[in-house]
Amino acid sequence: MSDRSSLLSGAFAVLLGTALLAPATALAQESQPELEQMMVDADALVVSTDVTTRCALYDTSVSYLTPLEQVAAQIRLGEIAAAAADVIADAPDRIARMRAGAAARECGDPDLVPYMDFGRQIARDVIDIALFAWRSIDVPGCNYFADDDFMRAAERAAAAAEQAEIEGGTSRITYIEQRGAAWAEVFASNCSNLGFEPVETLPGRIALALPIQ
Repeated sequence: MSDRSSLLSGAFAVLLGTALLAPATALAQESQPELEQMMVDADALVVSTDVTTRCALYDTSVSYLTPLEQVAAQIRLGEIAAAAADVIADAPDRIARMRAGAAARECGDPDLVPYMDFGRQIARDVIDIALFAWRSIDVPGCNYFADDDFMRAAERAAAAAEQAEIEGGTSRITYIEQRGAAWAEVFASNCSNLGFEPVETLPGRIALALPIQ
């Protein structure tokens, strides 16, 4: 796992950041080291999310991901897996092996700490993206289906978005704002689309995962 900040580097971050908004075939033009780094990141996210599922309920010696952080990290892992499947022939097999490796790790192992830290950093990016999007998403004013649970989740997300501050350097803030704005546009452009599934989007999944206070 690389020793770096939560923000993925360079143009690759932009390409991966839009993986669910546009075709991921542009990733094929990235260099082999960039693609391999994507798989290293995937491995770290597999460990942080899978081990949290298995160990968090009864082991207190390691700071595992919170439920919200786990959902956020799983969203990013899903983006990586989808992007990798288009450009790396054995990506699904490699991710399956990653899961097998994660399953073999012992709860409470101190070596898990950097994986949890990485997963938490990535989760913070995803959560910030979602909350930035929720500053302008208008669910009540649209025609797509949203049940009562999602409407309540949307209200919580909008309230959280009003209080949220994006921290970090200029490049991180720009990245969060650009991706959040892109997701807000997805919601706006589908406002009259009865087939749109808001619960399956990044902002929707984060809204549903926000803790009820």
